Amino acid sequence: MSSLSTEEIEVRVTQLLEAEGPKIGKELDWSLPEIPVLRLWQACFRSQSFLISHFASYYLRFDVTRADQVRLSPSILRDFLSFTLLGLRGQREQMIERQGQLSNMHREVSREKLAVAQAALRTLFLKQSREVRSQVCAFIAGDLAYFLAHNEPREHAASGEMLKGSDIDIVIILQDSLPDEVKVHMEAEMTALKSYYMRHPDYRHEIDFICKRQSVMERQFGYGDIHDRIASKIAWESMFLGGSLTLYMEIREAMGRTGVDRLIEADFDHALRDRKHAMRTLLNVPGDTLDEETRSLFYFSQERVEFT
Repeated sequence: MSSLSTEEIEVRVTQLLEAEGPKIGKELDWSLPEIPVLRLWQACFRSQSFLISHFASYYLRFDVTRADQVRLSPSILRDFLSFTLLGLRGQREQMIERQGQLSNMHREVSREKLAVAQAALRTLFLKQSREVRSQVCAFIAGDLAYFLAHNEPREHAASGEMLKGSDIDIVIILQDSLPDEVKVHMEAEMTALKSYYMRHPDYRHEIDFICKRQSVMERQFGYGDIHDRIASKIAWESMFLGGSLTLYMEIREAMGRTGVDRLIEADFDHALRDRKHAMRTLLNVPGDTLDEETRSLFYFSQERVEFT
């Protein structure tokens, strides 16, 4: 644990920014490894000396490990490390230029992963008849829908494979009139494509997918249990990927008809209020005396961050 005071950490950050220009939180963390990241975050946000710019888009996330609590993603920690740029008062022009570069980087990574998703879907659809394709649509969700994808190496939990950053989350909707064997065939094809893109050395991308009937999707708009709420939120934030645009628009129309879009927006507002409260709480407690409940406000339990 660093023995530096908040004021001493602020001086170290100021010296670094003076010497090297604006930096995102992750770069500060790399350059000051002796300072725990929560202490670093506190020092930066308690200070009145820094220009701070956030360039993430925030979206709803259900934290299933904390009684299905609604939270905003990126987490406070991930937002600081990857999407928060810090500079000094005289570095405004450098801040603008650097933020443009970083935003474009995330957009280009997202476009690369979207191209993988489109290629996988094209492979899938080429094996279907035109009649089947007219009764199927696919959409993308998660980081890619907000152009926030990254390519930072990470280990796949089940296989130990090293993968490139953000998942590629694909939802495939089939009209109810299609035979069950079509759905079974599509799931088998997508499983094979998932394995291919995960293990091929030119890709190392993880594709997560689900195939479901239109009636199942629309039933989930009842927003009943946690699974329905997550499915509804994914559809709400989605971006059309391929197949029948008419079917996709029917899904979007059903969200308005059922009122689930308003429920999701209300949950987002609730999560936003919780984020503001969490930031105030974290700023006003000593960084070296946090209990687990307070510490969990800083990051999602799935992120498995180690604090030292």
